Amino acid sequence: MDTTTPPIGATSVSRRDFLLAGTALAALAGVPTPGRAQQPVVSSGFWNLPRTLWLRRAATGEELREVYFYDGRIHVQGYDRVCRLLRDTRTGQAVRMDPVLLDILRGVQGWFEAYGFRRPIMVNSGYRSPHTNSTTEGAALDSLHMRAKAADIWIQGVPSDYLARLGIYLSGGGVGFYPGAGKGFVHVDSGRLRIWRG
Repeated sequence: MDTTTPPIGATSVSRRDFLLAGTALAALAGVPTPGRAQQPVVSSGFWNLPRTLWLRRAATGEELREVYFYDGRIHVQGYDRVCRLLRDTRTGQAVRMDPVLLDILRGVQGWFEAYGFRRPIMVNSGYRSPHTNSTTEGAALDSLHMRAKAADIWIQGVPSDYLARLGIYLSGGGVGFYPGAGKGFVHVDSGRLRIWRG
């Protein structure tokens, strides 16, 4: 057992330790901006903290809060649990997810935490086996889901267009916006930078 794992609460992020230009994103999305003294600023401090994800799988109801990166390295136990949650739920197959994808998800979650908004990221899809991908309506033939580099997500109470703009702002990879009926979702991946609307 890894006794160096910090408690989950140790990953809270102060407003001063997160992102520069929080005002710009909030203005794009029409979201009220915190007071001037509370605006996030760039600091290496955010990425030096233990990296935690709070995820809930929409299809299965599974939920976890796990540290997947700590003290400059992957925290194997937490990382494996995150990968298990992001598995192909049709086949049950779990693979090693791209840590850059997990960092994109962490960036999304950290943004909201910096403003006191704490909710899990809802996951519609993570890894997809080739078979699952071939039977998924609208899936690209060479989908990054099959390479463990993509996730389709939403957050309760967050408009999908705001979430898409946040993904674009973070510039970690591709962002697809699928407003659809009902909740809609956003695709994020660790591939090349690109943007599309589904």
